[in-house]
Amino acid sequence: LKYSSRHDLIERLPEVVELWYSFCDQISGQDDMLTLLRYLAAAGKHVTLQEIIDVVGTTIPLGGALMGTIAEELIEQGMRKGEQIGLQKGEQIGMQKGLRQGEQLGIQKGLRQGKQLGLQKGELLGLQKGIRLALKCKFGTEGEALMQAIITIEDVMLLQLLADAVEHAESVEELRAWLADEAG
Repeated sequence: LKYSSRHDLIERLPEVVELWYSFCDQISGQDDMLTLLRYLAAAGKHVTLQEIIDVVGTTIPLGGALMGTIAEELIEQGMRKGEQIGLQKGEQIGMQKGLRQGEQLGIQKGLRQGKQLGLQKGELLGLQKGIRLALKCKFGTEGEALMQAIITIEDVMLLQLLADAVEHAESVEELRAWLADEAG
């Protein structure tokens, strides 16, 4: 175990494996050897898994079978870890992509709504100004006094009807009555 982090581990590995194997009894020997090999694979900074496999396969009886078991376990661990990392990265990418798409959709929807509201507000203001001018020209300040009630109307169709009513009305009282009927 003291050689696990040293540079000369690869030179000492056959000796270490033989010694460990000689101390193991037949009942727990395979488990003990697996424990050592797992440790070396995880802690050995100066040796590769392939080098461990090669030394064990040539140093002890049935070493290839032991390393097959170790390799299977390491592959299984690697697959679980890779799956976990893949899921995390997938979640991250999915969230980022979802946020970008959500932002784009929100901006597009906001622009459409803003444009629609802007057009509607512009149409309302244009109609109100036109009605004010028509009232002032046709009925003077008395007609213009109706604007306090008219500026509260936010229905484009109703304002268009009012513009037509102003054109055909004979008096301010007639327009007040029309407003009372339509707005009420």
